[in-house]
Amino acid sequence: METKTGGLTFDRMAYLNAVLETLPDAVAIMDCNYRLVELNPAGLAMIGVSTLDQIPNRSPLAMVAPESLPAFQKHFQETVSGNGGATVPLRIEVNNLAGVRRIVEYRMARLQNLDGGVAGVVMTARDISDRELSARVVADGESLIHAILDTVPDAMVVIDEAGRITSFSAAAERLFGYAEADVLGSNVSMLMPSPHREAHDNYLLRYLQTGEKRIIGIGRVVEGIRRDGMVFPMELSVGDASAGEHRVFTGFVRDLSERVEAEAQLHRVQADLAHASRLSAVGTLASALAHELNQPLTAVANYVSAGRDMIDREAEVDRDIIREALDEAAKEAVRAGQIVRRMRDFVAKGEVDTRILSLGDLINDATTLGLVGAREKGVQWWIEIDPGIENVLADRIQIQQVMFNLMRNAVEAMEESPDKHLMIRAHPCGEEKVEISVSDTGPGITPDIQATLFQPFTSTKGQGMGLGLSICRTIIEAHGGRLSMEAGDYGGTVFKFTLTRAYRESLDGS
Repeated sequence: METKTGGLTFDRMAYLNAVLETLPDAVAIMDCNYRLVELNPAGLAMIGVSTLDQIPNRSPLAMVAPESLPAFQKHFQETVSGNGGATVPLRIEVNNLAGVRRIVEYRMARLQNLDGGVAGVVMTARDISDRELSARVVADGESLIHAILDTVPDAMVVIDEAGRITSFSAAAERLFGYAEADVLGSNVSMLMPSPHREAHDNYLLRYLQTGEKRIIGIGRVVEGIRRDGMVFPMELSVGDASAGEHRVFTGFVRDLSERVEAEAQLHRVQADLAHASRLSAVGTLASALAHELNQPLTAVANYVSAGRDMIDREAEVDRDIIREALDEAAKEAVRAGQIVRRMRDFVAKGEVDTRILSLGDLINDATTLGLVGAREKGVQWWIEIDPGIENVLADRIQIQQVMFNLMRNAVEAMEESPDKHLMIRAHPCGEEKVEISVSDTGPGITPDIQATLFQPFTSTKGQGMGLGLSICRTIIEAHGGRLSMEAGDYGGTVFKFTLTRAYRESLDGS
């Protein structure tokens, strides 16, 4: 049969043969008994033969994998009976004559003869082994990634450019209390308490427009909110990546609740221990404090008694002398009150209160208790404060406790020394720190003790528990400083510690 189109005359059968010759997919014609009648070159290549006669009995059934054979035969019979359709593809595994197993996707259509009867089946087939392998590799990779992420203790949340959640790991489900299905597509701000929730979208938009980083690529400690409304501290690290034309942001979240609670508990224990240490220190000063208080109180009593006696005399009363006596009594009463107040503040148990303090006042208040009874023991002391230093950032009671401890240790170390000199100095240490030193002229500390001097339960005293210096180091380190010890230039020991300098702004802002 000839066909004429567009001025070109050609044989229709030759045209069909040419199409079959050039098709990349296999095309086969089978009779109703599964016998291959025709197979194009692509089909022959798929099976691994050059002619149909090389196929045993010209039957494809021998090459269909056993597990795929029932489905293949069922589809064939449905097609022959008219119940199958060419648009319904199936996948089967076949073994070519070389023994190589391939995955094939095929379609079937019924073939009618000239009188309308069923002549057989036309089947097209495509080798999709490589595609299936790639898909399997991708699927295996995704499964592996999901398996790894499910075992990572940190929660992972992935969002798109609009802040919508696109992935929510198993750890994130446990941490926030939501199932992944509950949050997919929702704005990630639902995991944040106010006011961070309201500000998040603007921050994300600003980053996309300007590249300004606040958390992305940096990481910081923020707050999250669980499904039950509980707010908790968390460490958040965020990275961004491109996915085609879009960007995604991956956040790794670590719950800091236990760590924060442990740190708070540690601070409470340290505060309790420091408080106990202060009580113990004041207890050892009981007799010296009694003597220190007895002096102003005795003076008060003497001045008041003298004034009373003058009033009782029959002679004319000299008001100026009585006024002077009462003024002196008032001064001594204030002095006694200051000693009691400083002692009360010293042993008080309160919260850590870090603020800007006058360094001179801090040191003078510390010497009030730290050097009680020192003069009676023959100790002479000097205080030198660099005039360029005004203020430090510190907790007043805790730093006084450090200085109290260092001064009492110095006084006790010099008990047998012929020269008893104690020097307290303060000078700048760089632009941000102040170094305060307490030096004595005692016998010094032996090398075997120096290595463990700041460890708990290390003491050079016969009846000491060895906690004082350990507590002092903890206090100074909590202030961001460092406590150290070295031998003095002329004997004795020098203890040094650093504090952060503070600057008060003037009223005019200069």
